Amino acid sequence: MKKTLLALAAMVLLAGCVGRHEQTKEPHSEAELAGLKVGVVAGSVYELYLSGRQDIELLQYKAESDAMLALSKGMVDVYVEVDCILTPDVMKRLGFKAAFFGDQSSPCGIALQKGDTALRDTLSHFIDSLIATGELKKIKERWLQSSNLNEEPMPDLGPKPEGKPLRLGIGVALAPISYLVGEEWRGFEVEIVQRFGHYLGRPVEIEYYPFASLINALQSGKADVITGALYITPERQKVVDFATSHLSVRPAYIVCDKDAAASGGFFARMKDMVYNNLVVEDRWRYITDGLWVTVKISLLSILLGSLFGALVCWMRMSRRKWVSDVAAVYISIMRGIPMLVFLMIMFYVVFSQSGVGGTLVASVSFALVFAGYVSEIFRTAILSVGKGQTEAGLALGLSRRQTFHHIVAPQALRSMIPVYKGECISLVKNTSIVGYIAIQDLTRASDIIRSRTFDALFPLLIVTVLYFMLAWLLGKILDLTVKSK
Repeated sequence: MKKTLLALAAMVLLAGCVGRHEQTKEPHSEAELAGLKVGVVAGSVYELYLSGRQDIELLQYKAESDAMLALSKGMVDVYVEVDCILTPDVMKRLGFKAAFFGDQSSPCGIALQKGDTALRDTLSHFIDSLIATGELKKIKERWLQSSNLNEEPMPDLGPKPEGKPLRLGIGVALAPISYLVGEEWRGFEVEIVQRFGHYLGRPVEIEYYPFASLINALQSGKADVITGALYITPERQKVVDFATSHLSVRPAYIVCDKDAAASGGFFARMKDMVYNNLVVEDRWRYITDGLWVTVKISLLSILLGSLFGALVCWMRMSRRKWVSDVAAVYISIMRGIPMLVFLMIMFYVVFSQSGVGGTLVASVSFALVFAGYVSEIFRTAILSVGKGQTEAGLALGLSRRQTFHHIVAPQALRSMIPVYKGECISLVKNTSIVGYIAIQDLTRASDIIRSRTFDALFPLLIVTVLYFMLAWLLGKILDLTVKSK
């Protein structure tokens, strides 16, 4: 066990220490992007803008931190981002620089559900009043020109309103637009929506969604308004409404700075990693909270999935053909749908208006898919026990139920556990996708930390080790279960 962990840590550390590749050329205009690998966030306007170019290799990433990691490791030559997100001091620390900026500024707005004209008009009037009184300018100065965002507090807006919650979906978890400090969301767009919530007398509830899922969250009713430096484009206006623009931005084309000073020694870097990723702002709490969420979803899914899988197995082995056929169809469907697709359908479609929390939706979704797999594992294990065993039990005067419980089941269990254990471990690892439905699990905790520290190595190393430990512990528990029989 110790050797495995050491080897895993060494492998990840080695990967993190690989140097950047030497960029062939540094672009100074959009025309000079030809022949380069360009990284963008999936679902962003830059993906749409650059997707028509055949002379570049466009690579899409789930989050900004992933795209910046790709840039730092030389997997892309250029990363395109909103100009106000990466401040000069952050880029200096990361060894990045802005090669050039786009010429055209574009308006950004807060989006609302299509047809919600009352809320849209109220929000537009509110933003217009902020502009007229000069308050919006002060908010911009507070966040967009701050030299130390880690210590920039949210302004005191008074007692928390007690009306119906205003649900805000956030698609960017980067300072100064919107970012987490402990359990508090801060930033430019967060303050605007918080002020709007006080104006309406409604408390603001904030959920983070991957940028590509942001509009889905709005359309499915999971959010009332969404933000994330959203460009107001004709394509987006077809599916959502926008309030008055509160920000104009332009694209920044970011590259690695070849002249950036080299970092310190290995142990100095490791010390900084531990301090920045775990100690500052008590960021270790993201890991512990995310671990607990992952454990809850995993255990609940395994329990529910095993119980339902046993029912499906019984149906599949039924002598009634229609019952067996229903089970066979269910198994085929569950084994044929990608887990991520099924999870998003369950969250954004099936349970969109139910008010059921994301953790329960994820647990049910994983349980349903898990049942499709383990039902066949159960059936195969039962069929592997010879019919003579059942006949012997009946000959001894046992009922069919007693024969199954005392003779067939123990033998089937021993042959089933190795495959069942593999499915349980796969389920635990697959829970890493629940961040797509706004659940702060272990993987999402890593993303939050990376969005604050821009450290590619340490959060991923912690998550890798914890997932390995969960899988190892689960396997040991299942092995002990068999040995105790």
